[in-house]
Amino acid sequence: MNGKPNARELTQTGGNLGIDTVLLKELESKQYIKKVLEVFKPYKTTGHLSIGAEESLIIPLKGNEFSFSSYLKSEPAYICFDQEGRDKNTVVVINDAKLIGQLMQNSYGMEYFVSNEKADFLIAINWYVIEVAGTAIDSLEKINREEF
Repeated sequence: MNGKPNARELTQTGGNLGIDTVLLKELESKQYIKKVLEVFKPYKTTGHLSIGAEESLIIPLKGNEFSFSSYLKSEPAYICFDQEGRDKNTVVVINDAKLIGQLMQNSYGMEYFVSNEKADFLIAINWYVIEVAGTAIDSLEKINREEF
């Protein structure tokens, strides 16, 4: 895992906070990422990660970066990263999606994708926005309504 700085950061931070995280094996990670990318066909999987779908929900990062996950279902979340960077083909699973904000608040900044085991949603978090597609829209659209 020496060459995977984001994965290392999340697993170490999770250990420090008592948040269960698991690093999937490379083959399992590749298969999972391929499945998610085939379902959602994100616009950018490197650089400023983006889903880019017409029906996606856009949430401002400012003020929501560490709280958006509290709106998600309490289920394992699968986190993956830039697919041309050092964490390519890497998936970190956190036992409870609601804890992503706490994990990220205690880690250094990174862009990442989040989904679940069924891959029925995809969330892209980049330096500017949180973009949501699939079933998580229903839970996260409440954030935009609360801001106004």
